[in-house]
Amino acid sequence: SKSYSLAGIRLGFAIGPEPLIAGLAKVKDSYNIDAVRIEVGAAAIEDQAYTRATVEKVKAERARLADRLAALGFACIPSEANFLLARVPGGDAKGCYERLKARGILVRYWNQPRLADKLRITVGTPDEDDALLAALAARKKETSA
Repeated sequence: SKSYSLAGIRLGFAIGPEPLIAGLAKVKDSYNIDAVRIEVGAAAIEDQAYTRATVEKVKAERARLADRLAALGFACIPSEANFLLARVPGGDAKGCYERLKARGILVRYWNQPRLADKLRITVGTPDEDDALLAALAARKKETSA
């Protein structure tokens, strides 16, 4: 759904062997998709040129964002998704998360083993990502002063 810019729609479909699909049909809700979602989904599938262009924009922006984060000392795990998992310099991901949130910039932080030193950063528009990068550069300046 994200490649089609439909993340908020919560729409999906399944393709598979007939016995598998028949089994899925037996356990699904009777009316699990409303008419609006069906129309939106059908329109999105029909416009493959737009989808390909959107995917390419996200890939390019993801690469730019990863490069800029690396320049700020973040270590990004290679990604093919619409987000980056980035280790925060110094490991204070919680503090970085809280400072970004105070500035109105939302990223994901999990206080879990192997994730507590990282942030999940969604690839946004260039303007959104530039705001994030500016906030992170300001944080770097504050912490190194």
